[in-house]
Amino acid sequence: MTLSRRAAIALVLLSALGFGSMALFAKVAYASGLSPSMLLTLRFVLAAAMLAPWVWLKRVPLPRGRALAGFALMGALYTAQSQSYFTALMHASSGLVGLLLYVYPVLVTLLAVALGREALDRRTVALLALALAGMTVMLGGDLQGTPLGIALGLAAAGIYAVYITIGGGITRGTDPLAATLVVMASAALGNGAIAFAGGAALPADATTWLAVLAIAMASLVAIACFLVGIQYIGASQTSIISTLEPVITLCLGIGLLGETASAGQLAGGVMVLAAVVMLARKPAPQTDSPRECAQAAT
Repeated sequence: MTLSRRAAIALVLLSALGFGSMALFAKVAYASGLSPSMLLTLRFVLAAAMLAPWVWLKRVPLPRGRALAGFALMGALYTAQSQSYFTALMHASSGLVGLLLYVYPVLVTLLAVALGREALDRRTVALLALALAGMTVMLGGDLQGTPLGIALGLAAAGIYAVYITIGGGITRGTDPLAATLVVMASAALGNGAIAFAGGAALPADATTWLAVLAIAMASLVAIACFLVGIQYIGASQTSIISTLEPVITLCLGIGLLGETASAGQLAGGVMVLAAVVMLARKPAPQTDSPRECAQAAT
């Protein structure tokens, strides 16, 4: 199958819609009394169950040895990240949480500088300053969220940054779908342990089950479309287009959930996203596999 550039871009936009809509479905599930831990358990169990037959039919080799252990560790980190993000949605608007999560590319850059993988040149300093200023503006206005929700949103971004940094060292040579399956299975076990230890109950009505199923399906569609986008237009361009994810989350929250966004939140979010886009456009000496891996497991 051969796709045109426009078709590939359309698929990446569909991927952004899938990732960006998950917060909306989570809000619907929470309204029915479902806990974040059970929501995440079902999300990863269903997603892994849908992905496993595809990996088996394609005879994609699963990682082994140290690589398998590394992806299992990434699943544990993703459990912590997901718990932070989806719990934050209970204490803040979906738009604010989406914007806070997208601080992670800035944190990845800071980690790369700290580990000596990237030089701290003037351009990087300026973009980091722009992102910090955007965060200051965004968090200094009238926010639709509690301090706990904001803290959890930032924690999700921080854990995600560590997850991506670790993933950058073990993703080479492994099929992304196989890696995604291991991460999802590990995350299903981790979230399941938390859910059942806390006595979380299964969904009690069809609406909640539909919301959970929508999250699982949105995850797989978003992953598949993102990977196709990488294949046809490259990881960097795909990453840049994917900065629309928090914008989609914000718009869906306002249009469908009746959430509001202050002028400060919008202005600060634009500043952060601008910094993210320009950081993504910076030529890198190595491949973009960390970002690829991260989006594959989002």
